[in-house]
This record gives sequence, C-alpha cells and structure tokens, in this order.
Amino acid sequence: MSAMPRILVVDGDEDRAAETAAVLTALGDDVQVEVAESDGEALSAIGRAVPDCVVSEHDLGEATGLELLETIRAVHGRVPVVLCTAVGSERVAEQAVAAGVDGYVRRGTGNWEDRLRERVSACIDAGTGTDRLKERALDEAPVGITIADATAPDTPLIYVNESFVRLTGYERGEAIGRNCRFLQGEDSDPEAVRAMREAIENEEPESVELVNYTDEGERFWNRVDIAPVGDEAGEVTHFVGFQTDVTDRVEAERTAEHRAAMLDTERAGLEHLLDRVNGVVQETTRALVESTTRASIERNVTELLADTDPYTCAWVGEPDLADDSIRPTVIVGGSEEGEPLELSRSDGPVARAIETGEVQVASVDELPTVDWHEARTDEPFESLAVIPLVYRDARYGVLTVYTSDAAALDEREAAILAALGRMVATAVSAAETRRTLTADDIVELSFHVDDPSVFFVDVAQRADATLSYAGSVYRDDDTLGMFFTVESEDPDDVVEIAEGHDDVAAAKVITRNEGVSLVEFSIGSSGLLSTLAEYGGDVTDIEASPETTTVEVELPREANARTVVDNVEQAFDGVSLGAYRERQRAATTKQEFIAALEEELTDRQLTALQRAYFGDFFEWPRPTSGDDLAESMGIARSTYHQHLRAAERKLVGEFFDRP
Repeated sequence: MSAMPRILVVDGDEDRAAETAAVLTALGDDVQVEVAESDGEALSAIGRAVPDCVVSEHDLGEATGLELLETIRAVHGRVPVVLCTAVGSERVAEQAVAAGVDGYVRRGTGNWEDRLRERVSACIDAGTGTDRLKERALDEAPVGITIADATAPDTPLIYVNESFVRLTGYERGEAIGRNCRFLQGEDSDPEAVRAMREAIENEEPESVELVNYTDEGERFWNRVDIAPVGDEAGEVTHFVGFQTDVTDRVEAERTAEHRAAMLDTERAGLEHLLDRVNGVVQETTRALVESTTRASIERNVTELLADTDPYTCAWVGEPDLADDSIRPTVIVGGSEEGEPLELSRSDGPVARAIETGEVQVASVDELPTVDWHEARTDEPFESLAVIPLVYRDARYGVLTVYTSDAAALDEREAAILAALGRMVATAVSAAETRRTLTADDIVELSFHVDDPSVFFVDVAQRADATLSYAGSVYRDDDTLGMFFTVESEDPDDVVEIAEGHDDVAAAKVITRNEGVSLVEFSIGSSGLLSTLAEYGGDVTDIEASPETTTVEVELPREANARTVVDNVEQAFDGVSLGAYRERQRAATTKQEFIAALEEELTDRQLTALQRAYFGDFFEWPRPTSGDDLAESMGIARSTYHQHLRAAERKLVGEFFDRP
C-alpha cells in the first residue's frame, strides 16, 4: 500500500458514514479517511486533492453513487470508486457493474466490512488489483453476465460469469469464443432477436425477453439487457449483457392471460352474477366506510348479508382461546343464545375455516353439529358458508352465512365471499389499529408448561426446586440474563443441572439466604422465551415447581394472540394455553410516576434523597460528604445512609417493577 493513502467516504447518513470510516481506518494507522455528506461536497473535496479511492453509498439524496461515479470519471479521469450500499439489489448490482465501479459491497451481508477493506486495499495497491476486483464482482453477481468483443468478427463472448453457467448449463469453455445466439432455438422470438441485432449494430442499449435453451435443450424465458461499453476515446469496444431467468413470471402472466380469455368466453352467462357482485361489493364498501368500530363493522356486514339473496342469516364470532370455542358476537336472522360451539371436538366447517384460513362450504347433511347451527337460525337452511376474517397474519374470527338454496354456494359464490371476508378483515384491522393508537390495551396469556426442553421446567423437576421469576436483562452478547429466586437446599445443584441444558449458556448463584437463593441464568437465542419474544410477548411471571409450571405473558393488543398461541403450542409439546384476558393499561405521566414514588417514600427518605441530589453527593469528586448531609438533617451519618439507601432501593424498584 502506498504511503499516506487517502480515502473519501461519501454518505449523507452521519452514523452510516462514521461506521464506514471506522471500517476503513482499520487498514492502517497511516490511512487518511475523509467524509463528504453529498455529491457536491465530494466533488469539491476531489477538486482539492484527488483521493486514492472513493467509497460511496448508492442513495445520496438528490443524486446516486453511480451518477457521482460518472461525474468523477468525466472530470478527473480514472479514479477508483467502490459502491458500498445499504440499499443494494440485483438491479443496482447490474447498473454498478455496467458503470464500471471498482467494487460493489452490500452493507450488512456476510463479512461486508472485510470485503470492503479488501476491495479498497486492492484499489490502492495497484491498477491490476482493480481488474481482479472487478472480475470477482462479476463472478459473484447474482445474475448471468457476459462480455462480448465488439471489435472481433461476429461479436464473440470473451467472458461469462458463474451465474451464466448455472443458468444455461454451458461451461465457460463451451461459451467463450461464440456469439450468444447459440442460446436461441425454434421458439425464440424473431422480433426480440432482431431488436438485439439492431442494438448491437447501432451501438445502443436494449432489453428484451425471449425463449432460450439450456445445454440440455430445456426452454426458459430469459430477460436480456445489453449495454455498449466504450474506451477512453468513446469508441465502443465491448458489449456487456445481463441474463435473468424470468420463466416463473412469464408463465404466470400467460396463465393469467389464458384465464382471462376463458372468462371472456363466459361473459354472457355471467352478466347477472357480475351485476349482483357489484351490488354486494358496493353495499359492503359503503357499510365498511360508514363503520368506525369493530362492533359497527360486524353489525353492518351481517345486516347487509342477511338481507341479501340467497342468504337468510349471518353471524360473526371470535374464537375464545381459553376454552377453544366460538359463539356469535353479533347475529342477524338468528339467535345468539345457547352454548358455544366447541371447536376442539368438531371437525365441522367452522373449525376448518379457522384452522385453514379458507372459505368452507357445507350442506346441512354434512354438519357434525347440525343441532347447534339449527338453534342459531330462525329459518331452515340447506347449506352454509364459513368465511375466515384474515388480514395478513391476524385472524379476527369467522363470518358465517346460511341459505335455503343449496346450489347457490358454488365455487364462484365462495370466491365472492372470500373477497368480502378480506374486505371485512381489512376494515377490522384498521379499526383495531385506531383503537390501539388511542388506548394502551394489552392481552394477557397464561400458559401451562410441562416440556422438559424448557430449561426452568427441567431444572425444577430434576432439582426438586421451586423457581420464581424476578426479572431479566439483555446483554451485549445477545444472551438474556434471567433472575429467579430459587427455593432449594442446594442451589449449586440447580446451577449444575441448568448448565447442562441446551438453552442455558451459564448459571450462577447471586445470593444465598436460608433455603432461598437468587440465581442468574444466561439464556441463548432459542427456546420458549425467545419464541414468545419474537411475537412481541413480554414475560411478566414464571412459577416453576416440580409439579407444575406457569408462564404469564403480556402482548400488545394489536398482536394476534391466536397466531402466538398456535405457534407456541406447535413448537413445544408440553405447552398449552391456560387463560386469556384482555385489559387496558392506563398510561402513566411523569407527574403520576413522581407522585407514586413520593407516596412510597417516608418524609425522611425523600429529604435524604433530595439533599443528596441537590448537594451533588452522586458526583465525583463529591463536593458534599455524608457527614455534611447528615448534619443538615440533624441525624447521625449512619442513620442518614439508612434513609438514603432505603430511598434508592424504592426508586430503583419503581423503575424496574413498573408494568
């Protein structure tokens, strides 16, 4: 590396630029790293002194890193430029290679810091390093890349990368020296071939999609992007090509076109249906727009459907997670009275709709719980449809409709109902979101746990001990420090058993006191607690004994509790939901927090804390001693420290114990 190399980092994000500069400073003590926040500032810095290498983010606000590269090369000639970006994509990579960057690094992927230092060091060390780096970037690109010699007869390929080999099946030795047309065959579009040929003749860029063939004769749809590359004199010397397999997209589009054509042939027979669908959709849309709460949405939709032929009754229900049942929360054309429907003992359409997230249609003869459904409706029915109300990962229950016309619920009707269900679920999601923005609602889940793969269950059973959750803290090494009070005559036995568990990285006894000890467990990023944390769950209590274990969890109201419960119960054999509760947690203002704390403190404790704070007792060096503060209160120093320690304990406890 040359003496006193100078690197210019260009990035408008201050934190990201500082991180990049720190990565490059590690190249050596003599490396000079300068930061520019915009393309204009970068050009000014280069005008003062051309750096050995420029490292630029792609998104520079009003400009891009590739536009900056073009300006630098136009004004200052051959200056090495490395694109280090947090917004990379296949398209950005293609553009970067075509623009002639000396390196392309996707921030946050793999050992990107090492790759960035390697590419910058290569640029500084020698021009040959730049060529090697560009070739590596080409080889590692996620799309097929070819380079053809524009000065040789028939424009033969002189380079293909590994992605091209994987895409086509042709080894490099089979492709080099041939014109790229060897990929074409009988189904290749002549118009696309002509467009590429004319683009090469006119030295212009071109993009086409056409059928190509692998070395084994298999068809695939290839998106080909061609761009001319010129020398310093502006003469085109090469063509770079990018190949991307778009078979899945093209075939999906053609399938869609085929289906559209089939629908066109049925148009005459569907006019009545379309008129009806439009009417239902319009009325449903109006009902949803006029509704501002979940209750009004459910009421308006059930009234609309119950009044629409061929339906006679409609209801909406949300499953009760605690006893795995469901009952109508709103019903039109029937009665809400009666026992709930037990989902766990039913293989009927309601249970299947909740389980699969798909519309279920059943005739009255197919219902295993026909008596329950007949008790809900005022009029006899022949069939019913159960529509799940699902928005993204959230499940809001089911919408059920009944009809006396068994033939009415065909596939097309089921599709209409599925679309209506998505509309309703979207509206419910919006209403629930509005509600969570104005109230601090939470969901409380209580799990029964009897799975020895959960470390505290295993420890409680094998050590014959009782563990009570005291709190936790996340550490810098991505482990979770969990504190438990342990009732055991031998806490060291608890530690030994815990350290043999897969989820426990380390364990140690913090305090010992007459059969009750405080033990810290360092937990890795797996297991029940990590699974709950992934869904936003906050563990509030754990009680583990040799006989039974319960885990209390709080979720934000907008989280979908059923999704959390389903995933936890599937992942762990001995975990089941014991209780489900919803409640509103009032927000605490700063004044309320202070008032609550002052109620906890005695007058002497509050005075001791105030005088210590305002007397800078917590500063170092201390301008005020404990003797001074004790004398100001007219008490002994030991008494003063007792009051201060008690106040500190209550203050810290109020911080850590707040819900």
